Amino acid sequence: MNIEFSFIVIDDSELDRFVTQKFLERSTKSLIIKTFQNAQHALEIISETIIEDTSIPTIILLDLQMPVMNGLKFVEEFEKFPAETKKNYRIIVLTILSSASHPGDIDRILTYETVNSIIEKPLTKEKLVSLLKEIRSAI
Repeated sequence: MNIEFSFIVIDDSELDRFVTQKFLERSTKSLIIKTFQNAQHALEIISETIIEDTSIPTIILLDLQMPVMNGLKFVEEFEKFPAETKKNYRIIVLTILSSASHPGDIDRILTYETVNSIIEKPLTKEKLVSLLKEIRSAI
C-alpha cells in the first residue's frame, strides 16, 4: 500500500480527536494516523522517531488551547528540533479562536516557520479536503 500522508492529531478533547480521525480516514485511503491528548507526549514521540521514508509528509493537526502544554508552546519547542527533523512536518493549527477575538495568539503562531496554516474548529470535510489539496500541490 502506498502511504500518501501521515497525520499526528494533538488535541486534549477526546471528541475532537475522534471526529478528526474519522474525517481523515474517510478523506484518504492511504494514511497513518497517530493521536495524542498531550502535546508534551507528542513532542517526545516526534523527537524519538526516526523517519525512514521522508517522501511521506507528516501533517500535525494541533489544537491551540490545551492544558499542560498549549499549541503555542508545542510550536516553540518543535522549532528547536534540527532542520532535518522538521523538514518532513507541516503544522496546521486547529482552533476555536478567531483572529478577531484573539489576534495576538493567531498572529504570533503564524510567525513560526513550521506553522503552515490555521483552520477554525470544527473541522469539516470541506476544510479537510481543501487542506489536503493545498498540501498535495505544495509537495
